[in-house]
Amino acid sequence: MELQKEVIDYCANEKCGKEIYIGDPVSKIGHELVCSGKCLVEKVGAVTVIAGEFQSRQGGA
Repeated sequence: MELQKEVIDYCANEKCGKEIYIGDPVSKIGHELVCSGKCLVEKVGAVTVIAGEFQSRQGGA
């Protein structure tokens, strides 16, 4: 008989919402938990760009 894990929270990334169980590795942002590095990046609003190209497209130096 397998023990069921208890759901303690849900990923704070609104695009994900995955169940978080006791013992899962997570990242914490303030009082919120996110289930993965990808969700952490999305939650904080980071984007991937190519160095040097982003600024030149935006008209910067």
